[in-house]
Amino acid sequence: MANAVPATIGKYRIERELGRGASGVVYLGLDGLRGRKVAVKQMHAHLLAEPAQAARHRRQLRQEAALAAQLRHPNIVRLLDADEEAEPPYLVFEYVDGQPLSHHARPDALLPLSQVLDIAFKCGHALAYAERQGLVHRDIKPANILLASDGDVKLVDFGAALSTRSDATQLAGLVGSPSYMSPEQVREESLTHHSDMFSLGVVLYELLTGRRPFDGETDFATMYRIGHDEPTAPGLLRASLPPEVDAFVLQALAKAPQDRFPRWADWSDALGALSRALPRQKSQDTETERFTCLRTLPFFAGFHDVALWELMRLGSWRRAPRGTALMTEGAPGDSFCILIEGQVGIRRQGWQLCTLDAGVTFGEMTYLRPESPLRTATAVAESEVLVLKVRNPALRGASETLQSCFDKAFIKLLVGRLVATNEQVAEWDLVAAPPDDS
Repeated sequence: MANAVPATIGKYRIERELGRGASGVVYLGLDGLRGRKVAVKQMHAHLLAEPAQAARHRRQLRQEAALAAQLRHPNIVRLLDADEEAEPPYLVFEYVDGQPLSHHARPDALLPLSQVLDIAFKCGHALAYAERQGLVHRDIKPANILLASDGDVKLVDFGAALSTRSDATQLAGLVGSPSYMSPEQVREESLTHHSDMFSLGVVLYELLTGRRPFDGETDFATMYRIGHDEPTAPGLLRASLPPEVDAFVLQALAKAPQDRFPRWADWSDALGALSRALPRQKSQDTETERFTCLRTLPFFAGFHDVALWELMRLGSWRRAPRGTALMTEGAPGDSFCILIEGQVGIRRQGWQLCTLDAGVTFGEMTYLRPESPLRTATAVAESEVLVLKVRNPALRGASETLQSCFDKAFIKLLVGRLVATNEQVAEWDLVAAPPDDS
């Protein structure tokens, strides 16, 4: 069986598979002599079937081992052993009890802002160390950054790394994962630490918002966007982010390398200032309570959990006392509100049209009709209210899944309002009708 887990690899007893990629499989192994767990990365056997191809892959693995052996940093996984002549060859790394950051790059699993900044800080230090060794990683992505169960961070997989001090033949051409490539990497230009800085900026963006900033329908479209499109500010997709975080991420994602942070030390200094300026974070219990509250509202019946988590970070929460004007007739508007708790009165030209209860939206016409940005009614809190405000540009920049959920919910809501209006008009016609004299 191609996917069968071997009992042993070299002197290491294999317990289970940890993951696999294009070049090999990583297993959890046990070093019986030292009594410790290790990660054994074994090359795929099919890559060795043809002699010329086998020689190239063995040379690549030997290069990875030589580069990894140089690295001794607390935030870089250590190489412990290697056997380049084995069938198939393998490398042995320290085992990290944790998960790749790809587990936290989804809207429903985002880490707290303070922890994301801490991860970016530690990765920056690790890459500054690699730069001092003459290395550019070239494949920074969430899957290559491990978050240990104790909160530590480890960079892995220097297999595609570029050595600026070596004359040895290295991987050439487009190396890395398209979604995380820098503009100069896409253009196959000479790379410096600024390329890794851009890639880490993409990772930071994804950890903050649950979305990548440049994804297209194909790899070619993604690479075109990396070279030509400006990213949506993260704060537009997660309203709770301070403006300073937006500024940091957008500088890291600057098209021109010289417009990013000059050195990794500048990256670290800016992150340190950001972390010190953060307000005290809300507890996870509060987020859990808010998520549970949204899940109970009929408006969100068609939203799956991932879409709801994305919405929670897309919008801004506001609690307002009775009598607060939440929207004003005739004023320009670029947002709508979801009424979470309380009641809101809707008035037009001084007349009370209706009273809204929790679980509905108001102000959505500026989203549905962007050519008419003026409010058509006034919304006033008739009790203390909790609303979730969503900016129209933020929703248009959100995932297609979330936009589709809102489109369906808006249609259902508007149809319900139309039916209610028709029934009310029918009642008025009945009351106003002259008596039947027959």
